Amino acid sequence: FRSARLIGSDIPRLKTAQGTHWARLFNGRFDQEYMQGVRTIGHIHNKIGLEPRWYIGGYNFVLSQLATLAVSKYRWKSGHLADILTALNCAIMLDMDIAISVYQEAMLADRQKQQDKLTAAIHEFDGQMKIALETVGGSATKLQNSANVLASNAEESSRQSTAVAAASEQ
Repeated sequence: FRSARLIGSDIPRLKTAQGTHWARLFNGRFDQEYMQGVRTIGHIHNKIGLEPRWYIGGYNFVLSQLATLAVSKYRWKSGHLADILTALNCAIMLDMDIAISVYQEAMLADRQKQQDKLTAAIHEFDGQMKIALETVGGSATKLQNSANVLASNAEESSRQSTAVAAASEQ
């Protein structure tokens, strides 16, 4: 259901893109254009949160359909059928491996970005707390100094009171 909300009315474009991808996969050229297409797919799947288990299911469906077609067409040519099925399996497994690897790389990169943000926030908080603690520490030192001055003044006042009391007795 989540995917349906993400896809919306984009189904025709996605079908075209998927058809282009499968045509590129089975043209036999695993070149830069093919690799870029698979990387794009992996990044998009990561971005929309389409987990690899869903495309493994999709690959299974496509592989089953293609195997059925191959068996139907080459059932009387067992050697050729075996070659076709081997090629299908190799191409689809390679494609799935690359797509999942790209998805995982993108997911790990996203996690690292989140971790970097969290680490930066922790460092910023730590810096702010150090400043606050230094301010509190400075205030505490000033309060201690003020208390010492007050205690000294009180002591001096007490001495003077004692001297005044002694002088008045005399």
